[in-house]
Amino acid sequence: MGPISGRFRLTWVLREELAIGPGPWADRHLLRLQQEGIRGVLSLCAWEELPPPAGLREQFHTRRVVLPDHRSGRWPRPEDLEQALAALADLAAQGPVFVHCVAARERSPLVCLAWLMRHRGLSLQQGLDYLLQVHPGTSPLPQQLRALTGLLEG
Repeated sequence: MGPISGRFRLTWVLREELAIGPGPWADRHLLRLQQEGIRGVLSLCAWEELPPPAGLREQFHTRRVVLPDHRSGRWPRPEDLEQALAALADLAAQGPVFVHCVAARERSPLVCLAWLMRHRGLSLQQGLDYLLQVHPGTSPLPQQLRALTGLLEG
């Protein structure tokens, strides 16, 4: 078994545009991404947290923007989220994007929430409620949500 126990799960946040899930670590995960029509992969975790599977860069447009999580000793800043949103926008111009961190609980839901607020006009509460419905593992921490509100106020 790889770094994350259990099944690799891809959840569409916005059909044919934005998907979320845990980091891919096996060839079968890359195959699943291809089958779902994913064109880009945005990784929000450090290479050391989850080394990418061989072939990821050859099969997908990829970007890595490392966001801190609860274990890192610091919290994301608004500028960190801005950088992640810019990378996501670049990838989205090529087609559907899969956003991941290690477990898809904190960082990737946070970036998807920021995308929903900025590009779909949802409020923080509307976006969070929606993400909890489509991706029940969503669990950004209050300190992470503060970076999001700082981004939107700035």
